[in-house]
Amino acid sequence: MNGVVKGLCKGAAVSAVTVVIALTGIGFYLALMLLVIAMEEGGENLTVHALPFAQTTLLLAQGIGFDWGAFRLTITPLLLTLLIIGMIRAWCLRWGTGWPVFLGGLCTWTAITAGMAGNVEATLIDPWWLMLAKSAAVFIIGFGTAVFGSPATRESLSERYRALTGAVVRRIGRVSAATGAIIIAIYLILGTGTVLVWAIRNHGTVAELFSLADMQIGSRILTTIACVVWLPNLCLWGLSWVFGGGFSVGDVATFTLWISRSDGLPAVPMFGVFPDAVDNDPLRIVLMLLPLVIGLIAGLTVMLLPRCFGIGIPRTFQEYDHRSIAKDFICSAVALCLTAAMVSVAFAALFACSNGALGHQRLSHVGVDVMQSTRIIGQATLVGLFTAWLLVLVGVYAVFGIRWVRERHTGQRRERISQPHDGVTNHESAITPRVVNSTHQAKEEQGDNNESAD
Repeated sequence: MNGVVKGLCKGAAVSAVTVVIALTGIGFYLALMLLVIAMEEGGENLTVHALPFAQTTLLLAQGIGFDWGAFRLTITPLLLTLLIIGMIRAWCLRWGTGWPVFLGGLCTWTAITAGMAGNVEATLIDPWWLMLAKSAAVFIIGFGTAVFGSPATRESLSERYRALTGAVVRRIGRVSAATGAIIIAIYLILGTGTVLVWAIRNHGTVAELFSLADMQIGSRILTTIACVVWLPNLCLWGLSWVFGGGFSVGDVATFTLWISRSDGLPAVPMFGVFPDAVDNDPLRIVLMLLPLVIGLIAGLTVMLLPRCFGIGIPRTFQEYDHRSIAKDFICSAVALCLTAAMVSVAFAALFACSNGALGHQRLSHVGVDVMQSTRIIGQATLVGLFTAWLLVLVGVYAVFGIRWVRERHTGQRRERISQPHDGVTNHESAITPRVVNSTHQAKEEQGDNNESAD
């Protein structure tokens, strides 16, 4: 009983400490930013609103949007969400990951969220049950990463997994999970690199927007840092753009590889990094082929790497084990299917989380088309993976066919060479030698006989 109570208290402490740290950091930063803006731009000192703003921001990081007059914001700052999940994970690893800790932490976390939702100055959009569900999902994700991050838990789950599955299933699961994670990481790195290229190319536009807003250097720096919490959202939009999907800012702006259209886009400095269209057709084709090429390389690695399936060409014709080779091809096909499914599901969820609204009506949807972007990434990745599978299949059995033809030709030539020798041997064995009976005579006797005959 004491252990259960202790676990509940630890779980409550995890939630409380995480909220205190998050609110303190966000609150101090917002107070500093509002103070600098008031000093440089003039006007009313808004630092008294720092705590309500911090609470609203913490709710927004959990996917709970709000209305502030005519302004609506529902775009989740994913970087702040990841930081909160990371803090929950860190404290759970420190204080334990048992069921009492989970229950105590979950109840405390949702209770704190409900308390903040009732005290903010903005109008929250979601109903109460949805707000609590989103808040609980954030805590569950943080706690789940802590559970799987514990060495003891990983060892226990690994033992159960080995007991319930065979070697073939474990091999397929291991390869597909690792390959899917690597492809997702590569795509996210590409998205981040795309945003960096945008920022480098369009920093002049951002500076012009700051000048139009008449913002001083301190306000520029602090507001830019504040916008960094939406960097993962922008990276996901950039990934959709570079693969041919694109994104939009409501009905006022659309950005793809072919067009860059904006009509009445708000003068927000962050919007200045949005890209122009790509005029170079070969470059556009190369960008759109990136997921296919990445899938092709990943598929070849899975097929040929000894730690994965290690499908190779036997050295001789006699070493071909068709049953084993067919089994490897079937298992690799299943693994590649699971990899493509994992990539598609992951990016469908990420794209959905990155979208939101910046207002009503014309700005009610900001982000990517989830179905279109997921289809582009998923189909291109799947085509690349199975192109690699087909290349290896054709290569292995093409070499097999060549060696089979060569082996058959060699065997026929040996038969043709051996057939004449066999015929001569049989013919000679069939001939009966002729024996001539004669009496040996001396040379003088032969001469006398010849004379008498004459």
